[in-house]
Amino acid sequence: MLPPQFRFWLFDQMSVKTMRYVSAIPDRQAEGLTKKVYDMIREDFFRNGSLTSRSKVTELMAAIWIAGRESMLVADKVDRTSKDAICAVLSQINDCPYCEDMLVSLVHASGEHKAAEDIFGQNDLDSTDPKLRDRLEWVRAIATPGAENVPPSPFSKAQMPEILGTLLAMSDINRFSHVVMDDSPVSAPFGVKAGKALQLRLFGSELVPTRRLPLQLGRSLSLLPQADLPEDLAWAEPNPRIADAVARYAAAVEREAASVISLQVRQVVAQSLATWQGEQMPISRSWVEGDLIGLTGEDLNIARLAIVLAKAPYQVDGTLAEAVLGHERDEARFVRILAWASFVGSRRFVNLIARQSAQESSQSFTRPPIDTKQHAAELAS
Repeated sequence: MLPPQFRFWLFDQMSVKTMRYVSAIPDRQAEGLTKKVYDMIREDFFRNGSLTSRSKVTELMAAIWIAGRESMLVADKVDRTSKDAICAVLSQINDCPYCEDMLVSLVHASGEHKAAEDIFGQNDLDSTDPKLRDRLEWVRAIATPGAENVPPSPFSKAQMPEILGTLLAMSDINRFSHVVMDDSPVSAPFGVKAGKALQLRLFGSELVPTRRLPLQLGRSLSLLPQADLPEDLAWAEPNPRIADAVARYAAAVEREAASVISLQVRQVVAQSLATWQGEQMPISRSWVEGDLIGLTGEDLNIARLAIVLAKAPYQVDGTLAEAVLGHERDEARFVRILAWASFVGSRRFVNLIARQSAQESSQSFTRPPIDTKQHAAELAS
Protein backbone atom coordinates (compact mmCIF):
# COMPACT_ATOMS: atom_id res chain seq x y z
CA MET A 1 0.00 0.00 0.00
CA LEU A 2 1.25 3.49 -0.87
CA PRO A 3 2.28 6.01 1.84
CA PRO A 4 -0.81 8.00 2.92
CA GLN A 5 0.32 11.46 1.76
CA PHE A 6 1.42 10.20 -1.63
CA ARG A 7 -1.68 8.03 -2.01
CA PHE A 8 -4.14 10.88 -1.52
CA TRP A 9 -2.08 13.26 -3.66
CA LEU A 10 -2.14 10.66 -6.42
CA PHE A 11 -5.91 10.17 -6.10
CA ASP A 12 -6.48 13.90 -6.36
CA GLN A 13 -4.24 14.22 -9.42
CA MET A 14 -5.81 11.25 -11.18
CA SER A 15 -9.32 12.44 -10.45
CA VAL A 16 -8.92 15.71 -12.36
CA LYS A 17 -7.02 14.23 -15.30
CA THR A 18 -10.13 13.97 -17.46
CA MET A 19 -11.90 17.12 -16.21
CA ARG A 20 -13.21 19.43 -18.94
CA TYR A 21 -15.10 22.75 -19.22
CA VAL A 22 -14.30 23.55 -15.59
CA SER A 23 -11.25 23.36 -13.33
CA ALA A 24 -10.87 22.68 -9.61
CA ILE A 25 -9.48 25.34 -7.31
CA PRO A 26 -5.92 24.22 -6.41
CA ASP A 27 -5.43 23.15 -2.82
CA ARG A 28 -2.90 25.92 -2.15
CA GLN A 29 -5.46 28.55 -3.20
CA ALA A 30 -8.32 27.17 -1.11
CA GLU A 31 -9.51 29.42 1.71
CA GLY A 32 -12.63 30.03 3.78
CA LEU A 33 -15.48 27.63 3.06
CA THR A 34 -13.55 26.05 0.17
CA LYS A 35 -10.75 25.03 2.51
CA LYS A 36 -13.21 23.75 5.12
CA VAL A 37 -14.92 21.55 2.53
CA TYR A 38 -11.62 20.34 1.05
CA ASP A 39 -10.32 19.43 4.50
CA MET A 40 -13.50 17.55 5.46
CA ILE A 41 -13.56 15.62 2.19
CA ARG A 42 -9.94 14.60 2.74
CA GLU A 43 -10.59 13.58 6.36
CA ASP A 44 -13.81 11.64 5.77
CA PHE A 45 -13.32 10.32 2.22
CA PHE A 46 -10.79 11.40 -0.41
CA ARG A 47 -10.59 14.35 -2.74
CA ASN A 48 -11.89 13.61 -6.23
CA GLY A 49 -13.10 15.45 -9.30
CA SER A 50 -16.75 14.52 -8.89
CA LEU A 51 -16.76 16.90 -5.90
CA THR A 52 -14.02 19.45 -6.65
CA SER A 53 -15.42 20.12 -10.14
CA ARG A 54 -17.95 22.40 -8.39
CA SER A 55 -15.33 24.29 -6.38
CA LYS A 56 -15.61 27.51 -8.43
CA VAL A 57 -18.96 27.93 -6.61
CA THR A 58 -18.03 26.75 -3.15
CA GLU A 59 -21.60 26.61 -1.80
CA LEU A 60 -22.49 24.09 -4.52
CA MET A 61 -19.49 21.93 -3.69
CA ALA A 62 -20.54 22.10 -0.04
CA ALA A 63 -24.12 21.20 -0.97
CA ILE A 64 -23.28 18.04 -2.91
CA TRP A 65 -20.78 17.05 -0.21
CA ILE A 66 -23.40 17.43 2.53
CA ALA A 67 -25.97 15.41 0.60
CA GLY A 68 -23.50 12.73 -0.42
CA ARG A 69 -21.73 12.40 2.90
CA GLU A 70 -24.83 12.21 5.07
CA SER A 71 -26.76 9.89 2.74
CA MET A 72 -24.09 7.75 1.07
CA LEU A 73 -21.01 7.66 3.29
CA VAL A 74 -22.44 7.59 6.81
CA ALA A 75 -23.51 4.09 7.83
CA ASP A 76 -26.77 4.76 9.66
CA LYS A 77 -29.78 2.63 8.74
CA VAL A 78 -28.03 1.06 5.72
CA ASP A 79 -24.47 -0.25 5.50
CA ARG A 80 -21.91 1.64 3.44
CA THR A 81 -21.11 -1.31 1.14
CA SER A 82 -24.71 -1.62 -0.05
CA LYS A 83 -24.81 2.09 -0.85
CA ASP A 84 -21.49 2.02 -2.71
CA ALA A 85 -22.70 -0.93 -4.78
CA ILE A 86 -26.07 0.68 -5.48
CA CYS A 87 -24.30 3.84 -6.62
CA ALA A 88 -22.00 1.84 -8.90
CA VAL A 89 -25.00 0.26 -10.65
CA LEU A 90 -26.76 3.61 -10.91
CA SER A 91 -23.64 5.22 -12.39
CA GLN A 92 -23.44 2.46 -14.97
CA ILE A 93 -27.03 3.05 -16.09
CA ASN A 94 -26.59 6.83 -16.08
CA ASP A 95 -23.57 6.50 -18.38
CA CYS A 96 -21.00 8.00 -16.01
CA PRO A 97 -17.86 5.84 -16.45
CA TYR A 98 -15.88 8.12 -14.14
CA CYS A 99 -18.30 7.51 -11.26
CA GLU A 100 -18.78 3.84 -12.09
CA ASP A 101 -15.08 3.04 -11.92
CA MET A 102 -14.57 4.92 -8.65
CA LEU A 103 -17.53 3.15 -7.05
CA VAL A 104 -16.61 -0.32 -8.31
CA SER A 105 -13.21 0.29 -6.69
CA LEU A 106 -14.94 1.30 -3.44
CA VAL A 107 -16.92 -1.96 -3.49
CA HIS A 108 -13.60 -3.78 -3.86
CA ALA A 109 -12.32 -1.75 -0.89
CA SER A 110 -15.15 -3.19 1.21
CA GLY A 111 -13.97 -6.73 0.44
CA GLU A 112 -17.04 -7.57 -1.69
CA HIS A 113 -14.92 -8.53 -4.70
CA LYS A 114 -17.55 -10.79 -6.27
CA ALA A 115 -20.13 -8.00 -6.20
CA ALA A 116 -17.63 -5.53 -7.68
CA GLU A 117 -16.81 -7.96 -10.49
CA ASP A 118 -20.50 -8.66 -11.14
CA ILE A 119 -21.30 -4.96 -11.36
CA PHE A 120 -18.33 -4.20 -13.62
CA GLY A 121 -19.19 -7.16 -15.86
CA GLN A 122 -22.87 -6.11 -16.05
CA ASN A 123 -23.89 -9.72 -15.50
CA ASP A 124 -26.76 -11.35 -13.60
CA LEU A 125 -25.16 -10.85 -10.16
CA ASP A 126 -25.25 -14.61 -9.58
CA SER A 127 -22.12 -14.67 -7.45
CA THR A 128 -23.11 -11.74 -5.26
CA ASP A 129 -24.38 -12.18 -1.69
CA PRO A 130 -28.18 -12.79 -1.92
CA LYS A 131 -29.17 -9.81 0.24
CA LEU A 132 -26.95 -7.45 -1.71
CA ARG A 133 -28.09 -9.02 -4.99
CA ASP A 134 -31.73 -8.20 -4.19
CA ARG A 135 -30.77 -4.59 -3.55
CA LEU A 136 -28.76 -4.30 -6.75
CA GLU A 137 -31.44 -5.95 -8.88
CA TRP A 138 -33.96 -3.46 -7.49
CA VAL A 139 -31.88 -0.39 -8.25
CA ARG A 140 -30.97 -1.72 -11.69
CA ALA A 141 -34.69 -2.08 -12.46
CA ILE A 142 -35.87 1.24 -11.03
CA ALA A 143 -33.03 3.18 -12.68
CA THR A 144 -33.48 1.68 -16.15
CA PRO A 145 -35.85 3.91 -18.18
CA GLY A 146 -39.02 2.08 -19.17
CA ALA A 147 -38.14 -1.07 -17.22
CA GLU A 148 -41.02 -3.46 -16.56
CA ASN A 149 -41.52 -5.82 -13.62
CA VAL A 150 -39.70 -3.69 -11.09
CA PRO A 151 -39.36 -5.75 -7.88
CA PRO A 152 -40.65 -4.36 -4.58
CA SER A 153 -38.18 -2.27 -2.63
CA PRO A 154 -35.91 -4.45 -0.46
CA PHE A 155 -35.56 -1.63 2.08
CA SER A 156 -37.64 -0.90 5.16
CA LYS A 157 -39.57 2.33 5.76
CA ALA A 158 -36.86 3.47 8.15
CA GLN A 159 -34.16 2.83 5.55
CA MET A 160 -35.85 4.55 2.59
CA PRO A 161 -34.88 8.19 3.38
CA GLU A 162 -31.23 7.18 3.43
CA ILE A 163 -31.57 5.21 0.20
CA LEU A 164 -33.54 7.92 -1.58
CA GLY A 165 -31.01 10.51 -0.39
CA THR A 166 -28.24 8.31 -1.77
CA LEU A 167 -29.99 7.97 -5.13
CA LEU A 168 -30.65 11.72 -5.25
CA ALA A 169 -27.04 12.72 -4.57
CA MET A 170 -25.50 10.02 -6.78
CA SER A 171 -27.84 10.69 -9.68
CA ASP A 172 -26.91 14.37 -9.44
CA ILE A 173 -23.18 13.53 -9.36
CA ASN A 174 -23.64 11.20 -12.33
CA ARG A 175 -25.28 13.87 -14.44
CA PHE A 176 -22.81 16.59 -13.51
CA SER A 177 -19.79 14.32 -13.98
CA HIS A 178 -21.09 12.97 -17.29
CA VAL A 179 -20.66 16.51 -18.62
CA VAL A 180 -17.45 17.68 -16.90
CA MET A 181 -15.52 14.40 -16.87
CA ASP A 182 -14.31 13.07 -20.21
CA ASP A 183 -14.43 9.38 -19.36
CA SER A 184 -12.67 7.62 -16.50
CA PRO A 185 -8.99 8.18 -15.67
CA VAL A 186 -8.67 4.38 -15.49
CA SER A 187 -8.32 2.97 -19.00
CA ALA A 188 -8.42 -0.61 -20.20
CA PRO A 189 -4.84 -1.62 -21.14
CA PHE A 190 -4.77 -2.37 -24.86
CA GLY A 191 -8.56 -2.34 -24.78
CA VAL A 192 -8.69 -5.50 -22.67
CA LYS A 193 -11.56 -5.28 -20.17
CA ALA A 194 -10.02 -7.86 -17.84
CA GLY A 195 -7.00 -5.61 -17.47
CA LYS A 196 -9.19 -2.72 -16.37
CA ALA A 197 -11.03 -4.98 -13.91
CA LEU A 198 -7.69 -5.79 -12.29
CA GLN A 199 -6.75 -2.09 -12.14
CA LEU A 200 -10.01 -1.27 -10.35
CA ARG A 201 -9.37 -4.00 -7.80
CA LEU A 202 -5.86 -2.68 -7.18
CA PHE A 203 -7.23 0.85 -6.86
CA GLY A 204 -9.77 -0.51 -4.38
CA SER A 205 -6.98 -1.90 -2.21
CA GLU A 206 -5.60 1.65 -1.89
CA LEU A 207 -9.06 2.94 -0.90
CA VAL A 208 -9.40 0.60 2.10
CA PRO A 209 -8.20 3.32 4.55
CA THR A 210 -11.10 5.58 3.46
CA ARG A 211 -13.51 3.12 5.09
CA ARG A 212 -11.80 2.47 8.42
CA LEU A 213 -12.92 5.43 10.51
CA PRO A 214 -16.58 5.64 11.57
CA LEU A 215 -18.07 8.90 10.36
CA GLN A 216 -19.77 11.28 12.77
CA LEU A 217 -23.45 11.70 11.92
CA GLY A 218 -24.36 15.21 10.80
CA ARG A 219 -20.80 16.59 10.87
CA SER A 220 -21.16 18.31 7.46
CA LEU A 221 -24.50 20.03 8.11
CA SER A 222 -22.98 23.20 9.58
CA LEU A 223 -21.24 23.98 6.28
CA LEU A 224 -24.43 25.57 4.92
CA PRO A 225 -27.32 27.39 6.63
CA GLN A 226 -30.43 25.55 7.75
CA ALA A 227 -33.32 25.53 5.26
CA ASP A 228 -36.91 24.37 4.95
CA LEU A 229 -37.51 21.03 3.28
CA PRO A 230 -39.48 21.44 0.01
CA GLU A 231 -42.82 19.63 -0.08
CA ASP A 232 -41.88 17.25 -2.87
CA LEU A 233 -38.88 16.03 -0.83
CA ALA A 234 -41.03 15.06 2.15
CA TRP A 235 -39.87 11.45 1.73
CA ALA A 236 -36.79 12.51 3.75
CA GLU A 237 -38.77 13.51 6.86
CA PRO A 238 -38.71 10.13 8.66
CA ASN A 239 -34.94 10.62 9.08
CA PRO A 240 -34.36 14.18 10.41
CA ARG A 241 -30.65 14.14 9.58
CA ILE A 242 -31.28 13.21 5.96
CA ALA A 243 -34.10 15.76 5.77
CA ASP A 244 -31.77 18.45 7.11
CA ALA A 245 -29.05 17.55 4.59
CA VAL A 246 -31.45 17.43 1.63
CA ALA A 247 -33.04 20.76 2.62
CA ARG A 248 -29.69 22.58 2.81
CA TYR A 249 -28.60 20.99 -0.46
CA ALA A 250 -31.79 21.95 -2.33
CA ALA A 251 -31.76 25.50 -0.98
CA ALA A 252 -28.15 26.07 -2.06
CA VAL A 253 -28.79 24.82 -5.60
CA GLU A 254 -31.86 27.01 -6.02
CA ARG A 255 -30.16 30.02 -4.46
CA GLU A 256 -27.12 29.82 -6.74
CA ALA A 257 -29.23 29.16 -9.85
CA ALA A 258 -31.45 32.21 -9.32
CA SER A 259 -28.88 34.65 -10.72
CA VAL A 260 -28.21 32.75 -13.96
CA ILE A 261 -31.42 30.89 -14.88
CA SER A 262 -34.57 32.77 -15.83
CA LEU A 263 -37.99 32.04 -14.37
CA GLN A 264 -39.23 31.12 -17.85
CA VAL A 265 -36.57 28.42 -18.19
CA ARG A 266 -37.43 27.01 -14.77
CA GLN A 267 -41.11 26.87 -15.70
CA VAL A 268 -40.45 25.17 -19.05
CA VAL A 269 -38.15 22.58 -17.51
CA ALA A 270 -40.53 21.95 -14.61
CA GLN A 271 -43.47 21.36 -16.93
CA SER A 272 -41.45 18.98 -19.10
CA LEU A 273 -40.29 16.94 -16.11
CA ALA A 274 -43.71 16.90 -14.47
CA THR A 275 -45.14 14.98 -17.42
CA TRP A 276 -42.23 12.53 -17.56
CA GLN A 277 -42.85 9.20 -15.80
CA GLY A 278 -39.38 7.74 -16.28
CA GLU A 279 -39.98 6.28 -19.73
CA GLN A 280 -37.20 5.62 -22.26
CA MET A 281 -36.71 8.57 -24.60
CA PRO A 282 -36.35 8.14 -28.40
CA ILE A 283 -32.87 7.74 -29.84
CA SER A 284 -33.10 10.97 -31.80
CA ARG A 285 -32.74 14.02 -29.57
CA SER A 286 -35.46 15.79 -31.53
CA TRP A 287 -37.94 14.70 -28.85
CA VAL A 288 -36.88 17.63 -26.66
CA GLU A 289 -37.62 20.39 -29.16
CA GLY A 290 -41.38 20.36 -28.62
CA ASP A 291 -40.85 21.36 -24.99
CA LEU A 292 -38.76 24.39 -25.94
CA ILE A 293 -41.24 26.41 -27.97
CA GLY A 294 -41.07 30.09 -27.08
CA LEU A 295 -37.49 30.04 -25.80
CA THR A 296 -34.59 31.71 -27.57
CA GLY A 297 -30.90 32.41 -27.05
CA GLU A 298 -29.27 31.27 -23.84
CA ASP A 299 -32.65 30.34 -22.32
CA LEU A 300 -33.14 27.83 -25.13
CA ASN A 301 -29.69 26.31 -24.62
CA ILE A 302 -30.06 26.02 -20.84
CA ALA A 303 -33.50 24.43 -21.00
CA ARG A 304 -32.42 21.97 -23.69
CA LEU A 305 -29.42 20.84 -21.62
CA ALA A 306 -31.50 20.50 -18.45
CA ILE A 307 -34.27 18.44 -20.03
CA VAL A 308 -31.95 16.08 -21.92
CA LEU A 309 -29.71 15.69 -18.86
CA ALA A 310 -32.77 14.80 -16.78
CA LYS A 311 -34.47 12.33 -19.08
CA ALA A 312 -31.60 10.87 -21.11
CA PRO A 313 -28.18 11.82 -19.68
CA TYR A 314 -26.47 9.43 -22.12
CA GLN A 315 -27.65 11.72 -24.97
CA VAL A 316 -25.81 14.77 -23.63
CA ASP A 317 -22.76 15.62 -25.72
CA GLY A 318 -20.29 18.44 -26.17
CA THR A 319 -22.61 20.50 -28.36
CA LEU A 320 -25.15 20.93 -25.56
CA ALA A 321 -22.46 21.81 -23.02
CA GLU A 322 -20.63 24.21 -25.34
CA ALA A 323 -23.85 26.04 -26.19
CA VAL A 324 -24.40 26.81 -22.48
CA LEU A 325 -20.76 27.55 -21.71
CA GLY A 326 -20.61 30.07 -24.56
CA HIS A 327 -17.71 32.21 -25.75
CA GLU A 328 -17.07 33.80 -22.36
CA ARG A 329 -16.20 30.42 -20.77
CA ASP A 330 -17.46 31.63 -17.39
CA GLU A 331 -16.84 28.55 -15.26
CA ALA A 332 -18.75 29.75 -12.19
CA ARG A 333 -21.83 30.50 -14.30
CA PHE A 334 -21.58 27.10 -15.99
CA VAL A 335 -21.26 25.32 -12.63
CA ARG A 336 -24.39 27.08 -11.36
CA ILE A 337 -26.39 26.11 -14.44
CA LEU A 338 -25.14 22.54 -14.60
CA ALA A 339 -25.63 21.95 -10.87
CA TRP A 340 -29.25 23.09 -11.16
CA ALA A 341 -29.87 21.00 -14.29
CA SER A 342 -28.35 17.92 -12.65
CA PHE A 343 -30.34 18.44 -9.47
CA VAL A 344 -33.79 18.96 -11.00
CA GLY A 345 -33.44 15.81 -13.12
CA SER A 346 -32.30 13.76 -10.13
CA ARG A 347 -35.07 15.24 -8.01
CA ARG A 348 -37.73 14.08 -10.45
CA PHE A 349 -36.15 10.62 -10.76
CA VAL A 350 -36.08 10.09 -6.98
CA ASN A 351 -39.57 11.48 -6.42
CA LEU A 352 -40.95 8.89 -8.84
CA ILE A 353 -39.25 6.16 -6.81
CA ALA A 354 -40.51 7.63 -3.53
CA ARG A 355 -44.11 7.58 -4.75
CA GLN A 356 -43.80 4.00 -5.95
CA SER A 357 -42.34 2.92 -2.60
CA ALA A 358 -45.11 4.72 -0.71
CA GLN A 359 -47.74 2.93 -2.80
CA GLU A 360 -46.08 -0.45 -2.16
CA SER A 361 -46.27 0.01 1.59
CA SER A 362 -49.63 1.83 1.53
CA GLN A 363 -47.76 4.54 3.37
CA SER A 364 -48.41 8.22 2.83
CA PHE A 365 -45.65 10.53 3.93
CA THR A 366 -46.26 13.50 6.21
CA ARG A 367 -47.68 15.40 3.26
CA PRO A 368 -50.02 13.84 0.67
CA PRO A 369 -48.78 13.07 -2.87
CA ILE A 370 -48.88 16.08 -5.15
CA ASP A 371 -50.34 16.19 -8.62
CA THR A 372 -48.47 17.00 -11.81
CA LYS A 373 -49.35 20.70 -11.95
CA GLN A 374 -48.39 21.25 -8.33
CA HIS A 375 -45.09 19.45 -8.82
CA ALA A 376 -44.29 21.66 -11.81
CA ALA A 377 -45.05 24.78 -9.82
CA GLU A 378 -42.79 23.65 -6.97
CA LEU A 379 -39.87 22.91 -9.26
CA ALA A 380 -40.27 26.32 -10.93
CA SER A 381 -40.50 28.28 -7.69
